[in-house]
Amino acid sequence: MVAANAKNNANILYWVSVKCKRIIRSVLAFELLGIVYRFDITYLVKTILDLILNKDILFVICTDLKSLYNCLVKLGTMQEKRLIIDIISIREAYKQREIAQVKWIASKLNPADFIIKSKLTNALKSLININKIDLQVQE
Repeated sequence: MVAANAKNNANILYWVSVKCKRIIRSVLAFELLGIVYRFDITYLVKTILDLILNKDILFVICTDLKSLYNCLVKLGTMQEKRLIIDIISIREAYKQREIAQVKWIASKLNPADFIIKSKLTNALKSLININKIDLQVQE
């Protein structure tokens, strides 16, 4: 979870890597479970910050997986029945404006890609070293 402003200044608030206890057969299912887990934590932090600062902070979800973006925003479908409930809950939060935006970003600009790939990305280096994040929206 990253807190950022309009000038692309950013700070990492929360970072976790969790081993999934379910058998996952697709990348879409893996990414969706990650989004759902992070959604719960981020929503809690957003609510606390809203109360402390007395203003509404925007909650933006970013993903580099096009099929997940389509499922959440463009009402795409999913075959795995266990994950349909997760998609519906995130869509409902999006409809009720608890989530301000869902963005599809380039993979090379995803700071979290280093967890899956062996090489440290420039996006993560700039986030850690100079507290800047550059999210160029694909769509």
